[in-house]
Parts: sequence; C-alpha cells; structure tokens
Amino acid sequence: MTLALVVQLLRVTLLASPSYTNLAVQEAETTVTLPGLRGSILGRNGEVLAMSELRDTVIADPLLIKDPAPEAATLAKLLALPVTQVEGALTVKGGYSVVAQLVTQSVGATIESMALNGELPGINVTPGQARYYPTGSLAEPVIGRVGANDNGLFGLEYQYQNLLAGKNGYEVERTAAGNLPLPDALVKRQAPVQGKNLELTIDPRLQAYAEQAVAGEIQKTNAIGGTAVVMDVATGQILAMVSLTAPPLPGAQPLANGAQPVDVTRALPTQSWINQAVAYAYEPGSVAKIATFTAALQDHLITPTSTEVVPGQLNIDGSIFHDAEPHPTEVLSMRQILAQSSNVGTIEIARRLGPTRLLASFERFGWGEPTGLAFPGETQGYLKPVSQWSPTAIGSTPIGQDQLVTPLQVLDSYNAIANGGVMVTPKLVLGTVSANGHLLPMSSPNPRRIVPKTIDEEMIHLLSGVTGANATAPDANIPGYVVAGKTGTSQKPLHTQAGYQMGAYWGTFVGMVPAQHPVLSAVVMLDQPVPIYGGMTAAPVFSQIMRYALARYGVTPTGGVDSALLPKLPKSSSSRSRE
Repeated sequence: MTLALVVQLLRVTLLASPSYTNLAVQEAETTVTLPGLRGSILGRNGEVLAMSELRDTVIADPLLIKDPAPEAATLAKLLALPVTQVEGALTVKGGYSVVAQLVTQSVGATIESMALNGELPGINVTPGQARYYPTGSLAEPVIGRVGANDNGLFGLEYQYQNLLAGKNGYEVERTAAGNLPLPDALVKRQAPVQGKNLELTIDPRLQAYAEQAVAGEIQKTNAIGGTAVVMDVATGQILAMVSLTAPPLPGAQPLANGAQPVDVTRALPTQSWINQAVAYAYEPGSVAKIATFTAALQDHLITPTSTEVVPGQLNIDGSIFHDAEPHPTEVLSMRQILAQSSNVGTIEIARRLGPTRLLASFERFGWGEPTGLAFPGETQGYLKPVSQWSPTAIGSTPIGQDQLVTPLQVLDSYNAIANGGVMVTPKLVLGTVSANGHLLPMSSPNPRRIVPKTIDEEMIHLLSGVTGANATAPDANIPGYVVAGKTGTSQKPLHTQAGYQMGAYWGTFVGMVPAQHPVLSAVVMLDQPVPIYGGMTAAPVFSQIMRYALARYGVTPTGGVDSALLPKLPKSSSSRSRE
C-alpha cells in the first residue's frame, strides 16, 4: 500500500499530465484599476460647476469573437447604439477595439457579468470617469476643461490639476483562463482617493447675468469681443469674470495687415478660447490717468481744488497731442480734467511730475507685474523703463499709450482706490472643501498700502465727477447710488507694421460703487465697438451689471451689505470696514 502511494505521488509531481500543466499555466493574477474621482469645482454658494462620475468603457478583442452578429445585437441593445456601429467595432483587425465609452456603471456591470458567464466572449469592461459641467459653458475660460486621462487642459482645471486629480486604486485578483475570476480571487486591494473639491469666488448667477450683458453689447456694437470682471472691494474676490468673442462669419477675411475689419456683421458671441481678462494685454487709454493724478496729489503738485491752464493742443517733439473735442485754451479744475478726460490737461500735470515719478506710480498700481492670480496664460503686461522712453513718451504714457496692461490689472488699480488705498491680491479660489463640507481657505498675500488714505479719498472725489451729466460716462450711473470711475478709449495698433488701425478702438470703463463707501468694483472692456467710446459702450454695461449685483447682495447706497451672499469682514482683515 505504501509503495502504491509513493508511485502515485511521483506520477503527479514528476510526470504531471498536460491538463494539469495547462491549468497551472493558465491561472494568473489580474490587476484592475479603481479610478480616483476628480474633485468637483463649486461656485461661491456651493453650486456645482464641474463634477466627475464613474463611467465604464466597453472593449472588445475581435480575435476572441467567433460569431460577431448576435453578439453585436445583444451589445447594441444594452448600449442603445446602432447594431452596425457595434458590429463594426467587433470585426476590426487586431486584438483591441473600443465599443463604447462613458457607459453607466449599471450597464457596464450587466455587460461584465454576461462576459464572465460566456454570453459575450471577447468583451471586457474597464472602469473610468467622465467630467460634466452642469452649467454648460458658463465661465468656461475661467473654469477650463479636461482632456484625455482626466488632465486639465486650461483654466482652473489646469492650474489646480494636482489638487483636483484623484489617485487611482487597484485590485489584484487571481484569474483562470479567459480572465475569469477564481473563488476567493481577491489578493490585494488599494482603495482609490478622490481629488479635492474647489470652491470658487465666482457667483454663478452674477456670472450668467454679466455674460448676457456683455454679449448684448457685443451684438449691439458689432464688437469682436468683450470682457468684464466684478470684484468684492475689500477681499479682492472675483465675483464674475467674463470673456466672450464674436467670431467672423464663414468666408470673412481679415485685412491685409492681419487686423480684424471694423463694424461688420459677426457671428453670435461665444466663450473666448482665452481668459481675456488676464491674457489679453492692450493699450488702455485714459483709465491710465489714475497714475498721474495720484502721484501729483501725493507730491503736492496739485490739489483737488487747483486748476490748470489747458491749451487746445500740445506739440511734443513734433507730435501733436489734443483732446477728443477741439477747444480753445481754457482753465479747468482737476475734477473737470478727469471728468472730460482731457489728454492735454493730464499731460501738462505729467510733465511737471516727470518720467521717473510717473513710472513709479504705474508700478505701485501693479502695472507691468503679475497680479498674483497665477492664472494659466496670464500676462504681466509691459511698462517701458524710463531709459527706453522716446521724446514723446511723456505725452503718450500718461494717457494710456506705449504700455500694455490687462483688464484685471486695470481693475486691481482702481480697486485699490476703492479699498482706501490698499491693494489686495485678486482671488478666484476660496479654498478646498472636505467631504463633510468644511472649507479650508487658501492663503493669500497680505494687503499692502500703495496710496495714503487722504490721497485716496481725494481721488474718489475726483473720479466721482466722471459720471456727471457733462462728463464722459453719465451712462455708468445707477439711480440712488454715486458711481466713481474712469473711461478709456484707445486706438488699436497694427499687427504687422508701425501705427494704428483706422477706426479700431478699445472701449473701457472701470469703476466702484457706492463711491462714498465702495463695496463692489468692476471693469468692462469692448474690443472694436462702434461707437468707439468707452463711455458709450462699456459704461452702460458696467451700470447694467452693477445694478444686478447691488440688488443681489443687498448693497445700500451708503455701503451697507444686507445679504449673506457677500459676507461682512472683520475690521482687522481690511482697511475699509463695511460696517
């Protein structure tokens, strides 16, 4: 008996049959990826702007499919796809073919079960995820989009890729031939980790309203695009950021110099492919006069009540500088020079200030420097060093030429005036949100004073005259409120040669409200509108957006805030309390 057992043991271990050998070879371990969901992007009130859901991909190995027609019919019914489309995927050459993507987990589980039971040979189901934007294209240049492998392509999706991206887990299973799991197949499991959720400063309702307002003005003026940014004065939080473009109609041709034609019929406005508020640098025009006036007030070259003799024009090194409307030599107050946007009056003050002090004033306002937002594709603009100034630069620079600045940089500088002379870094992200809804705020640079408080108050008084009846921006007014701000109308340079394009201008209005105690600030810029003037195109949009925002947040004419949508801040966090 003992001898028989020994013989049998030797036969099994040393002389194993081919069937036993095949089973041993066929048993293997398979690793299955468990997707880590990408974090959601939320608006400031918790509204979902971007989210991910688990989805499956159905894959076929055509080499293992012997009878594709009935198998295609079964799959087509489950996937709600045309039979011909599915059969085509099952009959391609090779051992890999994608049958369907973004399949719900319930359908994917059914297909996987049928495949394991032998009803759908050659079919595998792999887990993945899909990104959704419940509010559609709202704020798309800001939020961004994801591409293959759930990587952010642009916008905040790209900027915060490392925070938003989840970490995949895995399961290791023992499988038999045909990738069939064995009993007690799980060998090891690493749970996936979901990416962090981001809560933005963007208010989706205000964003939608601002997009509609800008789109309406683009259509009305045949502009090629427009941008608007609304900011909470005390915190720098961006409540809305709009970037729209009106593409040329099919067949439309650019001009020989590469510029876009002026005042032609264009397609309906759509989301821009770049965030123009931070990536579009332009010559801003008269909104730049803030640098001359604050520096001249601070250095006691002028006072709010002083006057200036303003000739009809100035000849600087052979170049003629004049105002928008011809006039004889006249005496204007500082408030009138700003209200009428007198180039000549501003240049006369800038000449006494001198290039060095004027450039230093621009630099204090952050022009030519990064805003701190660190948004992908953001440009810092450009300021010429004094060593590179031409003989005519003392005339062109004070009135917003020979420099490049973004709409956000313009708003930041005026927001500092609205905030009592204190510059705050603009913000688009409040922080990360935990699974239990707790907000972990993101750190931000400390505010810094750039203008003395007394000078700041004088500037607000001067800027309040810009929205007067005989000024450049009465259309920026809001009934019951005092609006302070500045218009800008600047001609567009040619793309391929020196000089400016005839008839092509940028129209800008930037301002704050209520002027006595600013709570909200905003900038609006239209690209090639007709009429060209910022006071006639951008200012009405500013008024329209601000009326909605003031009502939504319960901002009173004296600067009170009655709504929890725009929380009051403790006095220690800002130089200007809302109380």
